[in-house]
Formats: sequence, C-alpha cells, structure tokens
Amino acid sequence: MLSGMLGIDQRVTFFRELATLVGSGVSIGEALGILSTRPGSPALRLAIADGSKRVAHGERFSEVMADHPKVFSDLNIAMIISGEEGGRLEEILAEVANHLEKEHELRQMLSRETFYPKILIVAGIFIPLGTKVVIALVMSGVGAAVIAGLRALVGYVVFALIVGALWFAYHKYRQTEQGRQSIDRAKLSIPVLGAVISQLAWSKICRAIGALYKAGVPTTQALEMAGPASGNRALEAALTAAIPDVQKGVPISEALTKVGYVPDLPLRMLQTGEKTGDIDATLEKVADYFEAQSQTSIRRMSLLIVPIMVVIMGVVVLLMAAQMYGGYFEAILE
Repeated sequence: MLSGMLGIDQRVTFFRELATLVGSGVSIGEALGILSTRPGSPALRLAIADGSKRVAHGERFSEVMADHPKVFSDLNIAMIISGEEGGRLEEILAEVANHLEKEHELRQMLSRETFYPKILIVAGIFIPLGTKVVIALVMSGVGAAVIAGLRALVGYVVFALIVGALWFAYHKYRQTEQGRQSIDRAKLSIPVLGAVISQLAWSKICRAIGALYKAGVPTTQALEMAGPASGNRALEAALTAAIPDVQKGVPISEALTKVGYVPDLPLRMLQTGEKTGDIDATLEKVADYFEAQSQTSIRRMSLLIVPIMVVIMGVVVLLMAAQMYGGYFEAILE
C-alpha cells in the first residue's frame, strides 16, 4: 500500500512539525500555511499548499489528505478523521508522527541488517566476470581479455533477459487478486525467510491497529485498515475474515486465533491487554516483540549467507582455475 508513496522520513517531519504548531495554539490552517514554505518534495509541498487554502475555506484536513494519496496513507487519514471528530487533533497528529517514526525505524533496521548480504550477492554475480577477464589478460593478452569479457557479458545479458521475462510473468500474475494471495501465502511458507516475512508483517499490523485504536477508530475499522499495512494479501484476508466475529463482540485475540497465522505468545499478550483494557499499549509491545524476533531472524540469515557465498565463490574459482590450468597443460602436451 505504501509503495510509490512519499518518503516516510519526510512525512514524519511534516506531522511532527504540524503537531508542534497546533499544540502551540496555531490553527490547523495557519500551521499548514507556515509549513507550505518548508523544504521537501514537490508532492508534499503541493499537498501542504492545497491544504492551507482549502482548510482556510472551511474544509477538513482529512478531506485534503484524501486527495493526495501519494503523500498520505489511508491509515493516516483514518487517524486524522478520528482526531477531528473527537476534538483531539493535536494528540492524533503526534500519534501519526510516532507511528510513522516506528515504521521508519523498522525500514532502517531492514536496510542495515541486509546491507552486507546484498554486497555479497552482487560480488558473487560480478566477481566471476572480472576473474575471467584478468585470467585471460595474464595468460593471453589484451585481445583475449576483451573477447573473454564480451563472452561473459553475453551470458549475463541472456541471464538478465530470462530473469526479466520471469519477473514480468510474476508481476502480471501478482496483479490479479488470486495471484497476489497465492504468492503472499507462498512467501509465508518459505523456510526461514517466511518466518521473517510473517514477523515483519504482524509487527506492522499490530502497530497500525494499536495506533488506530488509540486514536479512537472503531475496532472493526481498525482491523480493516491495518490489513493493507502488512504488505501481505494473505494476512490481510485473515484480518478481514476476523471482522465478522469482532462485530459480534468476540475479543480480537479470539477472532485472530480462529483465522490462524498468529503465534501463541503474542496472542496471550493480547489477551492480557484485553483483560486490563490497555489494548493499544499491549499491541505496541506485541509489535516490538515481532520486530525483535524479525531482527534476530534477519541476523541469522545474514550469518548463513556469508559461508554459503564463500563456498559458492570457492567453487567458482576452483572451476575457473581447473579450466585455466587444463588449457595450459593441454597446450604444453601438444
């Protein structure tokens, strides 16, 4: 849902500054007017300027937000609507900023923990090309090195075309509702990686439900809106399936137990929160739990990738050395 949206760090800064101005006694329209001159992306500045004019003429800020889907998510809009209706706009603006900050921290953690494995994968792809060129240069000169490089590049181009065709077919299939649900369900079944995907998705879901619940959004609406925040259509369908039971008065923990996908420990934590009446804080703790678990799992995957890539590169170098020396001894024997 957030793909193609404005950078989350800019939205955090905007909502934080807006909450500060409104908390200082400045009206929402005046605050937007002040922020309209702030640096930022064209999409954000356009949305702020539009909001400044329309709010000054009596429109709600949430109505302006709805007309700028590339800047504001449905979840953000729902929280602002609840703040406008409940007279708690200042508080809700701060809550939106807090929620976005948590999302930003999660993305930074993912980027940080997967940085080294990405470098290893890229190195594993391009080192064989460089090795072939160097060996050809040492053994046969510049001309042979150029030819070896061109031959290797042809192989890379063919590989890229095959990958591109598979990606295109994957993308087309994923555009269908059945395809997206099937793919997202399959992702959850992948050994090791599936657990990480599930943990990250549930972290986003719990944080979104907690933020919406704290903002005063009805529970059923919070479940409906938190589903897309997961980025996984299978989990989104699971949340949607739980809504009818919640509408009948069934506790969230019990409704989620019926649809599956949720580990036992977070469910027990949620049950405790329902008994104490502190659901939003409990959901925050559950989200923290999932984030901590995902971070541990990602680190384990990173540690596993290193020896795997070393072994792969060793095999590649061994094969290339065997090929080089095989040709060398054949030339001597001839």
